[in-house]
Amino acid sequence: MKKDKSLFRIVAALVILYLLYVVGKTLYQGYQVRQEVENLKISIGKLSETNRDLSSKIIYYQSASYREKIARERMGLQKPGEEVIVILPEAKPKTIEENADDGLPNYQKWWNFFFQS
Repeated sequence: MKKDKSLFRIVAALVILYLLYVVGKTLYQGYQVRQEVENLKISIGKLSETNRDLSSKIIYYQSASYREKIARERMGLQKPGEEVIVILPEAKPKTIEENADDGLPNYQKWWNFFFQS
C-alpha cells in the first residue's frame, strides 16, 4: 500500500510539472505574440505616415504650380513679360590650403579668422 501511495505521488508530481511546463510555454508564446502585434502596430503607423506623405507628394507633383516650377528650372522657360536676372556669387573665400601658404604665423591666422572675417 505504501508503494502505491508513493507511486501515485510521483506520477501526480510529474503530471503537475508537465502542466506547469505547458502553461509556462503557452504564456511565453502569448507574450511573443503580443510583442509581435505591438511591433506590427508600430510598423503600420510608420507605413501610414509614409503613405500620407507620398500621397501629398503625388498631389503636389500633379499640380500646375509644380509643372511651372520644373519648366522654369529645367527648361529655362519664363512667362511673357518676365525678365530673368542672374546673380553671380561673390568671390569665393580662401580654402584652408590657400591660407596655409600665406606666410603668417599661426596665432595671426587665428586672430584674422576670428576678428577680421
